[in-house]
Amino acid sequence: MISPGSFSMYDLIRQTYEDHPYQGAVALEAGFRHDAAAHFPFAAAIPFYLRDRRVPTAPLDILDVGCGAGVTTLLLAEANPGACLVAMDLSARSVQQTVARLQTQGYTVAGHVLALEDLPQLGRQFDYINCHEVLYLLPDPGLGLQILAQALKPGGILRANLHSTHARAPMYRAQTLMALLGWMETAPTPTAYAAIRDWMVALRDDLPFKQAVWRPERAHDPDYFNNNFLFHGDKGFTVPQLFDFLNPSGLHFLGMVDRRGWDLSDWLTSPFPDRIAEFLANATPMAQLHAHDLIVGNHRLLDFWASPVPKGNAPEPEAWSEERWAHASATLNPILRVAPLAALLQKNLVTYEPLTLHSFLPQTTAATEQLGWLPQLCLRQLWSEHLPVSTLMAQVAAGLPPGSALPMAVLRQQALLPLVRRLAVFLECPGSPQTVY
Repeated sequence: MISPGSFSMYDLIRQTYEDHPYQGAVALEAGFRHDAAAHFPFAAAIPFYLRDRRVPTAPLDILDVGCGAGVTTLLLAEANPGACLVAMDLSARSVQQTVARLQTQGYTVAGHVLALEDLPQLGRQFDYINCHEVLYLLPDPGLGLQILAQALKPGGILRANLHSTHARAPMYRAQTLMALLGWMETAPTPTAYAAIRDWMVALRDDLPFKQAVWRPERAHDPDYFNNNFLFHGDKGFTVPQLFDFLNPSGLHFLGMVDRRGWDLSDWLTSPFPDRIAEFLANATPMAQLHAHDLIVGNHRLLDFWASPVPKGNAPEPEAWSEERWAHASATLNPILRVAPLAALLQKNLVTYEPLTLHSFLPQTTAATEQLGWLPQLCLRQLWSEHLPVSTLMAQVAAGLPPGSALPMAVLRQQALLPLVRRLAVFLECPGSPQTVY
């Protein structure tokens, strides 16, 4: 683990973030209240619903590990109203900025200067832990996951990530170059930034290496250099390694956060040859994700949710009986309750224009997907309250033109289930068996 016991690496990383807290350039006054896409990875309701088909009702105890300057902590506060927030980081200056950021935005957070391996010192457990951009810095990410698992309440959920060996390969070559040039022996300095700029400007623009690693618009951004070219402790991993780390920790892989972005079929021509169709139908989640990482390699982060292994699985709504549907209720995903979407719904329900949900939920919706009038009406009806599905469908049916009534099952299929599949709407059924851990 990164701790004072491994002084040189610990000290280099700590000093980097003392000098430049992660995301410290983001103004304290900046917020994300109308950015559903930014909230998605931080909204605990989403993985809880995916796993249990239930949304937590009580305020959650949430821990932000590696909080940096508090941008991630603020996103957690906005995406989880009423949560009790705790934030920790190696850097004292980072923790100070986190507390200041949350206070500026009207939230409260308990800040602690701690290494991840010192997490047990907090003496408490959490419903949800966010460990963003930390695990890949540890000498042993598997041990880090074990420590995080012990800090989860029974049934709690962890969101964490590793760097992808394949997607980040050009940047690891750049880091090796920086070591060759002698710029990795100390914490990053302005002189090192200038040296990188000199090299990148001098390289030909058609060089694939330069195209892969250089972003001229960030040529004077310390975060860009510190978290890329001069990133001490940075390491890449594969999908099988991720699963190998999870197994000893007692954590069960729930899925990638960017669900839509890991769909390998998006990169295949249709119809698929039989052997490829068989692979897509029968391969384990690990194998499919590994294939995507090998073939496409466009995700810098292996960004995932995990939890203690559940005993039993909640049934998918498509498999529900009519009796279950009769007792089901529908709730709008709270992160969608933003002004830009409200304005679009108000306009489209009058003009009958389709809605492109991708800008609000890119993690579940393809850029080309469009929602018609019926799903949009569902969203509007759920805007201010959750409703029994029977009531919601009656309201939607009342909006149909005369003589165009649909059977209830067909109406659900056309109006409601497209929203459920994209996590725009959550369905719950009182009396369903509780998931046990």
